[in-house]
Amino acid sequence: MKQVTKILLGILFVFGLVGCSKNVDKPNDENEHESINRIELVFSESGGSSKSFMLEDADGDGGNSPSRIDTITAQANKPYTVTLKLYNITNGVAKEVSSTIQAQGASHEFYFIPTGITVAIQKTDKDKNGYPIGFQSNWQFSTAGTGSILLKLMHKTALKGPNDGPNVGHSDIQISLPTIIK
Repeated sequence: MKQVTKILLGILFVFGLVGCSKNVDKPNDENEHESINRIELVFSESGGSSKSFMLEDADGDGGNSPSRIDTITAQANKPYTVTLKLYNITNGVAKEVSSTIQAQGASHEFYFIPTGITVAIQKTDKDKNGYPIGFQSNWQFSTAGTGSILLKLMHKTALKGPNDGPNVGHSDIQISLPTIIK
């Protein structure tokens, strides 16, 4: 009888281990997304004219420096609607992954931190809780000058609030974009 009990306990233990293993075919979508190795900021003026500024980093976060960082050029005292797009490039094929991050909007937020220039930025898109995300925003530079904008995508699972600062959570993206205002 003790032998049968030991065998049954052994089988239950094995089933318990199998039942607790991580299913890699269905990763936790809240914390996983494809590598982001191209970022595009599209500046649109009222009236239809638009300009795109790109950043490309073939190996993604860390590793080698980006291979392309466009300098943002804009006019002072002119309003812009800015759309941010994220891509994963694998084997030369670009796939936009913005919708993945948008679907996880309650755990993500973009920050645009100016240095050496003055710009008013208002994020216009919201997550399911009504908190800002940053894929869509309105920008207006107040004076001519040269500086940069630090672009940060913060991952904030269970931390995001309506007025969080740019250091809450951990950074999925953090890159400085040179900026010239005329």
